[in-house]
Amino acid sequence: MSLHWKVAGRAGEGIDVTGMMFGKTCLRHGMNVFGYREYPSLIRGGHNTNQIHASFEPVTCQQKHIDLLVALNEESISLHLDEIDEKSVVLCEATQDGYDVSKYASTGAKFFDVPMTNISREETGHFLSQNVVSLAMSVWILGLDIEIFRQVVTDQFKEKGDKIVEMNLRALDHAYTYAKEKLPQIKPIAEKRPNTQIFLSGNNAVAIGAVAGGVQYFAAYPMTPASEILHTLASLQGKYPLVVKHVEDEISAMNQAIGAAYTGVRAMTSSATGGYALMVEATSLAAVMETPLVVAVGQRPGPATGLPTWTCQSDLQFILHAGHGEVPKVVLTPGSAQEHFELTRLAFYLAERYHLIVFVLSDKFSLESYMSMPQPQLKYENERYSFAQDPLPEDDSYRRFEITEEGYSPRSVPGQAHGLSITNSYEHDEFGYATEDAEMTKQMNEKRQRKLVSVKPELPPLELIGPEQAELTLVCWGSTRLVLEDVVRRMPEGVVNVIHFPCVWPFPTEGFFQYAQHAEKLICVEGNATGQLQQLIRQETGIQIHHHIHRYDGRPFYAEEIIKELEELRE
Repeated sequence: MSLHWKVAGRAGEGIDVTGMMFGKTCLRHGMNVFGYREYPSLIRGGHNTNQIHASFEPVTCQQKHIDLLVALNEESISLHLDEIDEKSVVLCEATQDGYDVSKYASTGAKFFDVPMTNISREETGHFLSQNVVSLAMSVWILGLDIEIFRQVVTDQFKEKGDKIVEMNLRALDHAYTYAKEKLPQIKPIAEKRPNTQIFLSGNNAVAIGAVAGGVQYFAAYPMTPASEILHTLASLQGKYPLVVKHVEDEISAMNQAIGAAYTGVRAMTSSATGGYALMVEATSLAAVMETPLVVAVGQRPGPATGLPTWTCQSDLQFILHAGHGEVPKVVLTPGSAQEHFELTRLAFYLAERYHLIVFVLSDKFSLESYMSMPQPQLKYENERYSFAQDPLPEDDSYRRFEITEEGYSPRSVPGQAHGLSITNSYEHDEFGYATEDAEMTKQMNEKRQRKLVSVKPELPPLELIGPEQAELTLVCWGSTRLVLEDVVRRMPEGVVNVIHFPCVWPFPTEGFFQYAQHAEKLICVEGNATGQLQQLIRQETGIQIHHHIHRYDGRPFYAEEIIKELEELRE
């Protein structure tokens, strides 16, 4: 059984809360759930949507076709005509809003003009429970358990007090009774299975992955689509040994995180790529200081302010080359919520052990979409790595930047006896003294680059999704995996498989050769105009991928659209 539900209206009408409650209702039936939302860069007004795809089978992305559309104004119908058909139901308030739904008859959808606002006012005295009313009707139409939804509503509003909960439950009961009398059911009664999953966004997953990885200091300035990382960690700092700072700008955020890491704590910052642009100079500082640091970056379309609330994958090359000089770094590119959690946790280990900057590079689509994932374990033990021994030799022979085969050398912390070192932005010798000596400069550069050789065996390998052998092999990184997993499930067996990069740098050359040599036809799928992963693959392997599918209009890929392009390519 699969459900495709969508609510659309203006900002300020509870679109996000409505979608979250419906997603939780499906989750508590034991379903897999994916929630995708769209909104303009406005505080109030503008067209907002939240859609839920739920199924007992695997679910990893949104779909075009909608079973049930809750349209809170006429625009919410006219903008989504290509998503509804004779199998769809639309709930609207045409009479109240003064329009005629007969003009949309060509869609074949069943329109029901229902008094959502009036039911809310009758039971609560205002329109604010309109979302609960629309959801109660949706629960009936889609055959879900009303008692599960009652509990979701109770949990949603309990912090506002019993009176608010009771008002919303009255509106729920009235709406559900109305729906049973007036509206059809278009799905069979959903079965229920034990729920073993949690429902969270990619941002949430990054935040709890950081906590699991032992983050102790986090500094950030909010910028869509990464703001929720700051908000989530701020809500958790009272429960963990964690300091969270909402600073004045991105420059301060990066430098505060570097300063915290210098003192020996596990530190992190985050921003959108536009905000990270202000952090680039400090990236080079962290590199020459050999300071461990985790940086989460959320892509959105540019250049400049671009499309603040939409998605892209157009900053891969920017992150790969960020920082003047040759900056050794790791670039992790998670797609699913589980990958965001696991790779963020891994980032702290890699950064600390190898004294590197580790990027967790994502985008609006996966950071702000909500996904179900298995609940992770609730307790993690984190060892500490690459610190100088204590006590250090009393002859003050400790060298903070000692040249080693591994590329990193044990670091002392401020105040440690006999661990004094000089750390600044200059090239330096092994003790940290600034130097312009040619041989020492060469040795220090080579030492820093050796980190990438040492870290490589610990990086997540390429993942092959689908059958080992296929007619078409799609190549992707980051959030695109979410849609391509659905493409594999929906196309005939043996037609498609996917090579997914959870880490793009250091580049997994051997792994890519291993998969590419068995591929009949390679097709790169990424959300940018210039084929940035294609460029990287050609640079590192010499392999030219001749076929590609690109999207760069701010919208995510849809499986239906990719399948259509693949079928045309096969023909």
